[in-house]
Amino acid sequence: MREIFDQFLKEKRYLTNVSPQTIKYYEWMYNRWNHHIGKFPTKENIKEFVIKIRESDITVYTANSYIRGINSFLSWLYENEYTKEHLKIKKLKEPEKFLKLFSDEQIKRLLNYRPKTFAQKRLYAMICFAFDTGARIEEILNLRREDIDFDNLLVLVTGKGDKERILPISIECRKHLYKFLRLHEYQMAFPKRNGERQSYRTALQLFKTLCKKLHITGVRTSWHTIRHTMASHYVRDGGNVLYLQRILGHSDLSVTKIYVKALPEDLKLVHKKTSLVGRYK
Repeated sequence: MREIFDQFLKEKRYLTNVSPQTIKYYEWMYNRWNHHIGKFPTKENIKEFVIKIRESDITVYTANSYIRGINSFLSWLYENEYTKEHLKIKKLKEPEKFLKLFSDEQIKRLLNYRPKTFAQKRLYAMICFAFDTGARIEEILNLRREDIDFDNLLVLVTGKGDKERILPISIECRKHLYKFLRLHEYQMAFPKRNGERQSYRTALQLFKTLCKKLHITGVRTSWHTIRHTMASHYVRDGGNVLYLQRILGHSDLSVTKIYVKALPEDLKLVHKKTSLVGRYK
């Protein structure tokens, strides 16, 4: 089975052009399958796989992550005539949960931060860009000087699967990008001191450290939380969800909708505006 799986990885890498991170995800999925089943997929043992991973006390979300990877492999097996039947595992029902976003006060603390060192100014420019565009952290780290069109307030980013898209930026964001880029002459927009690409681990740790310094608690201090916060505010302030889909780089609108689930605070605001009792009493 390993030879077949290696062929699956080759085609995903060279024909579908998936990212190295996705290849690692498929490897991770295969290792789980091999650990629990270790045989070629059949109608019977794919059910056994779900039972095994659920017995291992992982969350429903992690289980569905395994299932997504297995289903991709199962589809490939059928398309390449390794199986006569298109096998598929049904996703488990996930309990609805709301990702806590940065509050208005926390956003103000981050955007009103006054950096002093090169690393601090780099981090601040990245934060401004993330809040302004909702770009993924990997897209931000891979951004190059030549990708920024200051005159037209546009930035070219490369997302998952090496798909390019153009993001609009505000005049205020342009100002912060321009000021930081004047501090170095490297091609990477947010480089290390030697011009090399900054690592994800470093960017995350620096962001968490700043959040701790600014006493930002009660929320997951990650770059992805900024992305969710931007998406929520975009729709809350009247933005079109179809435009948001293009901005975030989602191929499926259903993924975008996950980012903009109505939070209790949003429902309260809307209800205050639309309540008939509040209007007529």
